[in-house]
Amino acid sequence: MEETIEKSQVAVELNEVVKDQNNCKIQIQDDKKFDGQQIDSVDKKVFYSVTVGESHVKKIFTKRLNIYIFAIICTFLWASAYPTIRLGYEEFHVDKNNLRACFLFAGFRFTISGALILLGYFVVKKKIVLPKLKMLPDILTLGLITVTLQYMVFYAGVGHTTGVKNSVINSCNTFFSVIMAHFLFKNDRITIRKAIGCLVGFSGVIIINLGFDFFFGNAEKLEFGFTFKGEGFMIMNCLISSIGNVLVKIINTTGSLFKRFKYTKEERERKRIDIILITGWQMFIGAVILDIIALIWIKIDPLEPIEGSNVKPYTSISGLGYLLMFHMGLIAAVAFPIWNTLLKFNNVGMISFFNFLIPVFGTFLSGLLLGENLLKIENFVSLVMVCIGVIIVC
Repeated sequence: MEETIEKSQVAVELNEVVKDQNNCKIQIQDDKKFDGQQIDSVDKKVFYSVTVGESHVKKIFTKRLNIYIFAIICTFLWASAYPTIRLGYEEFHVDKNNLRACFLFAGFRFTISGALILLGYFVVKKKIVLPKLKMLPDILTLGLITVTLQYMVFYAGVGHTTGVKNSVINSCNTFFSVIMAHFLFKNDRITIRKAIGCLVGFSGVIIINLGFDFFFGNAEKLEFGFTFKGEGFMIMNCLISSIGNVLVKIINTTGSLFKRFKYTKEERERKRIDIILITGWQMFIGAVILDIIALIWIKIDPLEPIEGSNVKPYTSISGLGYLLMFHMGLIAAVAFPIWNTLLKFNNVGMISFFNFLIPVFGTFLSGLLLGENLLKIENFVSLVMVCIGVIIVC
């Protein structure tokens, strides 16, 4: 039987903890309940976990240097996914214009990601943890929006527009997040400083995609046409991604997206959202739904070999192919929990700004992994501008 303590002892124990941990603060009254149970016997470990554990994580994820490090790690990992996906398509014999094959590819990737997050969580907790019933609506909503819908829209549009446009349009994710946060969160308003930082960062993205030759009239003209199935879907993808960021913040702030499950003011003082558990389950469930949609579509309309090949997609897969798929799953499994934890403890507008680094890192990684031209002056100018923008905003 685990050690328990009486109410009078609880107060003494907590006072000692609070003295050692400045950020820990829990108020206990004799006539109150703690997490639905009377305080007549409370596990010391539970108290320590609720107070010290949450405070320690918050301290780590709100320190400015740590924010830089964690956000850069996330954006670097996401950027590395772009060249890796291209290599993965080759190993899995997937035509990038075949939506059902691409949907299945994305579904497999995020199924692995969700499974890895949950596996790591279970190992740390030393038990399998299922989400509470009242968490399921939030998990299902996040999964459908941020995984199933977002990647269906992404793959539907990415093949119908240019790489340059994709990269520039994806940068709109930051603007959408900043604007939404301005209207939804009182402490996350748009300021002149934030606006200038966004302008500088976005300019860096434009430069790395168009190059200096474009601005000096020495390059071919850029096609500025707009189609709904191309640019339209990519803008929708950015909007959905931004909505996902905001939804994560709302859940962390209020306890739920749904009114009947939201925390009261008193509950917010003592209850904490387990964002890692939510991230793992929403990614896994959203990916499984995407898998099911893709498999049903493939059952109705079977896959054919890509042009110039006799090998059907998802057959004759090499060891490198499986390694690449695991790597892509690991990328999301590491990046999304870190990113969602940053969103939990910091302003959406500030964290979303780091998305400007994705196309910059993507260019450098494509040069290293795919042999694309890396040594261009605009690449380094762009990186400097985005970094300056980060410094201005943060």
